[in-house]
Amino acid sequence: MSAGERIRAGLELVRIGNLSMVGLSVLVGSGGMWPGGGFWRVALAMASAMLIAGGGNALNDVHDIEADRRNRPQRPLPSQRLSLNTARALGLILMSLGLASGFIVSLVGGLVATAVAGLLWLYAARGKKMGFFGNILVAAACGTAFVYGGLASGAIGISLYPAAFAFLMHLAREMVKDVQDLEGDTMVGARTTAMVWGRTRTLRTAAALLVFLILLTPWPYISRVYGLKYLIAVIGGVDIILGGLSHMLWRNPETADLPRISLFLKIEMLVGMMAVCLGVAP
Repeated sequence: MSAGERIRAGLELVRIGNLSMVGLSVLVGSGGMWPGGGFWRVALAMASAMLIAGGGNALNDVHDIEADRRNRPQRPLPSQRLSLNTARALGLILMSLGLASGFIVSLVGGLVATAVAGLLWLYAARGKKMGFFGNILVAAACGTAFVYGGLASGAIGISLYPAAFAFLMHLAREMVKDVQDLEGDTMVGARTTAMVWGRTRTLRTAAALLVFLILLTPWPYISRVYGLKYLIAVIGGVDIILGGLSHMLWRNPETADLPRISLFLKIEMLVGMMAVCLGVAP
């Protein structure tokens, strides 16, 4: 393989598109409140979170290689575009750089970064055998990205709203993905939520989580944290779509188009962050 092909495989391994969402989550969590007019702490927190997430993704693929040979054979490791040793080294290097960046931001930021890195390592090593708790680990790590931004900017309070919303959204999506991977995970002896609960119960629980999220989204407006623009955007751009997706998951758990639903949930994460930005804008 050429150097360019190896770089592309490395970027695919760490899921560069998802890392962009992690960085954006930190930025949204900061609420645009940058201490002393400076942006460097928030920017460094964004880099720290992206590095840790990238390292976690690489290590997760190392541990999931047997399942990925069946579920995602085109990924860099099962397709042998990268070796296990290269992926493992890349994961550890990225996580180390992310932790160092976190401690440069602040002591508290470094401690939070360490906790998240620990969660991601635990999920990579044991997540496929942890059932529902594994889903919770991933969702908690994703929600913490917003809190990380709030810590960097001193706007910790305002970051808790998108953090809670992200936790519920990611938790529902992780459960959908568990059902998508059910065949391959079964063959390698995993113990995911879908394997423990079954397809119908898992997808209906994901649907219930989305409905709960819809019910919570107006609260920042009711409590006067976000403005009217947020309410309009979140109802029109998020809640209506999530309502449709939850209906599909609940009504047709055996025939629902899970790859499409998973994609829409990822898109709705971006739309939700846009709604939050509108809410805090003057």
